[in-house]
Amino acid sequence: MFKKVNTREDIVGFYSSGPKLKENDLKIASMFRRFCSKEPVFIIIDVRPGVEGLPTTAYESVEEVQGQGEEIQRVFKHIPCSIGAEEAEEVGVEHL
Repeated sequence: MFKKVNTREDIVGFYSSGPKLKENDLKIASMFRRFCSKEPVFIIIDVRPGVEGLPTTAYESVEEVQGQGEEIQRVFKHIPCSIGAEEAEEVGVEHL
């Protein structure tokens, strides 16, 4: 159904409103890998009042060698993030 209705849209990732990374976020990222053409981006939006600066943190999952080089495990790596908008969307971005 998604491919029929939204053929020109690409899924780039997913988001959470939690302030921290959780164990299940890696499982969700592996599920999203099936739908994204690149590695899915995971954004945490901090919705708590009083947060200074940009309330978003972006991550992507990467394979990392754990221990003696025997075990490969997926972990989140921080990536830079910014928020931009077109003229019609500026009010919402200023509010954020």
